[in-house]
Amino acid sequence: MKLFIKIMQLLAYWPFRLAFILFFSFEIKGITNLQKAEKPFILASNHISYLDPIFVGYAMPFKWRYYFPLYYMMDDLIYKIVFFVRFLGAIPARKGQGLDVSIAPFLNKLESECIVVMFPEGGIKRKEELRPKRGISYMASKSGKSIIPLKIDSNLDGSISIFGDKLWRIFLRKKTVTIIFGKPFKIEETISKIPSTDDELRQASEEILKRIKKLS
Repeated sequence: MKLFIKIMQLLAYWPFRLAFILFFSFEIKGITNLQKAEKPFILASNHISYLDPIFVGYAMPFKWRYYFPLYYMMDDLIYKIVFFVRFLGAIPARKGQGLDVSIAPFLNKLESECIVVMFPEGGIKRKEELRPKRGISYMASKSGKSIIPLKIDSNLDGSISIFGDKLWRIFLRKKTVTIIFGKPFKIEETISKIPSTDDELRQASEEILKRIKKLS
């Protein structure tokens, strides 16, 4: 299955990359920071639209094909409705079943030398700030893997749609998307220790989100 997902992601790479170039003002910064972390690692990104997993995946340089496949946590309902996403690296969040259950598949992927993409906010930001979830910190503390902060900087308006904005404005290249990769760090660098309690995990996740927001 790992090889199949890698092939599917690589086959989709250039069509998606070309679409981004054609329809967005698409820019990537800090790509060399990927080389500063030992693979596998966790990519921690802010969340602005349903296109974010695709933005993240296809911001990766194709020449670094060994970074693929990437795995993403996806909302349980969307995972069930959009059947094919399971063949593109999506794993259901298993909301309400506890951290042990929801994070276990991702720990297995990290042990298999795969990269995991996490959105600490746990949902798409609209008007109100979303408090980050504990999952990202729990995963990092259990795996011991490095975290690379990633910021999606865009003027997409956060509309509740697949594209995160009005389709006609995207076709007119009115929207910009900048992907910024930050320097890798370990979870213990957030609160000066490996978080273990719920409060510590929450605090560490908040520090991760702060690092993401500071990227420019």
